[in-house]
Parts: sequence; structure tokens; C-alpha cells
Amino acid sequence: MRLRNTTDIPNETIREVVRFTCPSGVSGYDVKVAQNHTSRLKGKAYPQGSGLHSTASPFINLYIGAASEFPAPPVEVRHRPGYLPMPYFATQLEALVYLAAHELRHLWQARVKRGRRVWGAKGQFSERDADAYALKTLRAWRRK
Repeated sequence: MRLRNTTDIPNETIREVVRFTCPSGVSGYDVKVAQNHTSRLKGKAYPQGSGLHSTASPFINLYIGAASEFPAPPVEVRHRPGYLPMPYFATQLEALVYLAAHELRHLWQARVKRGRRVWGAKGQFSERDADAYALKTLRAWRRK
């Protein structure tokens, strides 16, 4: 795994989070973590690589808000269709765990075309399935 980090989170911490959240069977991917100034969380998975980013290997982009934005005040957030409701994040690290798990699940979905998905998932690339995996992983991280 190659890591490109432009945040104040230490590289070793990000590597630990990515190792913890990675589904079995996913390997050979790159990770970019950057500060997000417009929202707390934003991510994108590229299972086939991207010409825009000049890479043919799978990679994920993780954009995370500043540490000062966490814990976020509880607000009623309407979730987008196809997604599960967003959980409460006490720290920036919890948000990173959730986002990394969600995007790495998309890389797993690319490799396992017809595999076990959460109830209600539609199609190979399911946001509902990725959210369910991310919630499960976040709960395991909190128990750790």
C-alpha cells in the first residue's frame, strides 16, 4: 500500500486504520488522505485506477475534516437515497475509520462481483452495503 497523506494525522496511524478496515481479499491499492475544507467526509474509490490520477492500480481518496470539527454537534441530517444514515463521530479518527472502511468495501465489491451483500443492496456496487460494512467496522474500532 502506498500512502499519500497531507493531513496532520500521523502516517502510522493512517496505516493502522487502513489495515484494520480493509476487507479480506483486497490488496495492491493506494491511499490518499487529504484535508477537506467543504465538508467533514468525502471519499472516492477507483477500483480500476484512473487516467486522471495517472495510475492503473486501485486506489481510494479520503477527504476528512479538521480535528476541530469533531465532535460535531448532533444535527438532523437527511441521508441520500441508497445510503444508510450517517453515524455520530466523536473524533476525527473515528470519521477516518468509517470513511476508509466504506471506500475499501467498494474495492472489495469490485473484486467480488457476486458475493454476500447486506439486505437491500442493489447491484455490484452498493452504497448500502458499503455503509453497513463501515458501521460494523466503526463499532469494532470503538471496542478495540
